[in-house]
Amino acid sequence: ADSLFVAANKSYQQEKYMEALEAYQQIEQLELKSADLYFNMANIYYKTNQVAPAVFYYEKALKLAPNDKDIQFNLNFANRMILDNIEPLPKSLWQKFMDGIILRFTYETWAKIAVSLAFVFAILFLMYHFSYSTSKKRFYFVTSILSVIFVTTCLFFSYRNKHYVDNNIQAIIFSSSAEVKSAPTNSSEVYFELHEGTKVVILESLDNWKKIKIADGKMGWIDATTLKEI
Repeated sequence: ADSLFVAANKSYQQEKYMEALEAYQQIEQLELKSADLYFNMANIYYKTNQVAPAVFYYEKALKLAPNDKDIQFNLNFANRMILDNIEPLPKSLWQKFMDGIILRFTYETWAKIAVSLAFVFAILFLMYHFSYSTSKKRFYFVTSILSVIFVTTCLFFSYRNKHYVDNNIQAIIFSSSAEVKSAPTNSSEVYFELHEGTKVVILESLDNWKKIKIADGKMGWIDATTLKEI
């Protein structure tokens, strides 16, 4: 995988985009996940004006590296190529807190922070236990209690992050246009139409249909073949 990645990067620098993409895809087929891999693939799709794959792989990269400014910057450019102009609903205080704090890191990162703080607590508790000075005992006691609070908070953030990821299944429309219907049947009424690159949230699955929701709150059923889960 490493040698493939180096070769792909060299091809990319030489503007041999299809050759680079083929090598990146070989790495992806090994079921290895990497924000850099997805980011480079997205850049190729963006440069070759393939809207849906570009947005798709930028979103995949962002899930692995939510604080990467380069990914966010390029994703914003890719989103400008999308035909659908969807005005998102105002966010509640809890949604803002989720986006700004809990989703700032992945749930694995929050868990690692919690484990690190647990070690800090153990050290502080030992220092409290073996210290003879009253002032030092007070200091180690207070800091150990704070570390326990931080550990609990990080574990809560990790749990909420994992719960959000597992229950917030997102997808990208890959068809040039896709009809969103009132029911999971071909004969049902068409509510609205979406175009390639638009991000949706999957609420429910039924046979070859997906119930989706878009950023402005509209919902409906769409053919599963027209989208791809992130």
